[in-house]
Amino acid sequence: HVAIIMDGNGRWAIKKKVKKSKGHESGVRNCIKICENLNKLDFKINEISFYVFSTENWNRSVIEVRSLFALIEDFYKSFADTAMQKNIVIRHYGSREKLSKKMLKIIDDVVNKTKNNNGIYVNLLFNYGSRKEIEDAAKKIKFSKKKSFNFKDYLYLPNSNDPDLIIRTGGEMRLSNFMLWQSAYAELYFTKTLWPDFKIASLNKVLHNYSKRKRKLGK
Repeated sequence: HVAIIMDGNGRWAIKKKVKKSKGHESGVRNCIKICENLNKLDFKINEISFYVFSTENWNRSVIEVRSLFALIEDFYKSFADTAMQKNIVIRHYGSREKLSKKMLKIIDDVVNKTKNNNGIYVNLLFNYGSRKEIEDAAKKIKFSKKKSFNFKDYLYLPNSNDPDLIIRTGGEMRLSNFMLWQSAYAELYFTKTLWPDFKIASLNKVLHNYSKRKRKLGK
């Protein structure tokens, strides 16, 4: 399971001297392109997660959030076609709070359309924040009548495996409220490459780096 914090769209736009929205658009297109080419990797991935929109992103300007949501709506629709062609299973990984009925319908349609595929699982972490996920899990447990429980069963996507490798593009070296519970023993890889410039060859290079690491998993 490879999880990716897609960072650097805004700085890519500044570098290219284009609008920030163009940076986000290029980032979205890159995400789809990588999923189209996963079969070209030297390694087999069973599950891949993308940090699409965090709960903290709501703090951005209203104009930017609206622009992002319009882009994300198109992203889900375009991604559905790619998923069907590549036998990908798309799963929504995040809170449903604050999302419009229109957005929820788009998400649910894509998830339902691809649920019978049997290829790679692609988790889209949209409206996601790890602290929010943990808080929501605690609330579910509080109202549960079970005397014993597995905490993971109350997370947003309990049947997802913990990430083996977390990649963050853009040069920042932090997790930014991403999969805090699940990343306990994940290997971390940080690269200065801005997300729109992180191609399938870049992912392949990171996987080769990961393959040389010795994972002790607390032992």
